[in-house]
Amino acid sequence: MSVKVVAFDVYDTLARWPVGRVQPIEVQRLLGRFGIEISYQSFEAARQAVFFFDSPKREIVGWTDYLALVFARMGVMVPLDLLTCVAAEYESRNNMEILPGALEAIEGAKRAGKVTCAFTTLPKFMIGLRKHELLSRLDHYFDASATGFGKGHPAFYRRIAEMLGVAPNEILAVGDDPICDVELPREAGWRAVLLSRDGSQSNDKITLSLKALSELPTYYSS
Repeated sequence: MSVKVVAFDVYDTLARWPVGRVQPIEVQRLLGRFGIEISYQSFEAARQAVFFFDSPKREIVGWTDYLALVFARMGVMVPLDLLTCVAAEYESRNNMEILPGALEAIEGAKRAGKVTCAFTTLPKFMIGLRKHELLSRLDHYFDASATGFGKGHPAFYRRIAEMLGVAPNEILAVGDDPICDVELPREAGWRAVLLSRDGSQSNDKITLSLKALSELPTYYSS
């Protein structure tokens, strides 16, 4: 079967966090100035828990919503005005940067007649100010809230194929993580390529640069 869908990972494939993004230690110190002591490591652990345990239950709609879930996971009471202050830091400093060639890669797949989608851990809002540039080029955005499963769970990949109404081997996954973007999709019956930014090749995986992604559908036409 030929490829009908090209599925792109988001973080470090299509976009990346800015250098000056908010760090957990900054949150610890900010809350500490108001008498609320936390561990930045606990904050990071709670952040991951929200991604994989809370996000599959419903869509997270913004930084205030997200941080409220993080602090709830930590069992920490943060006043609304302080929560809003922390969220404002994230809103101003955590706008993702679209990587060179990313938009062209999506457009190349669409020109070839392929359905395009994201398969990702990140809720849509986290992309930030340039969200429209990505979402307007993608036909679908599959995160945990859309599928009911966190990325990395076998059912995440099965559910996407079901929602798209295609056979698993009609989906081509493109991403930078050897496990959740390549190995697990292949175990689910998808095809997959590992993104290479330095042009290097691996012996056991098909590896391509982002620039070459516009040509990917022709490699899998049969």
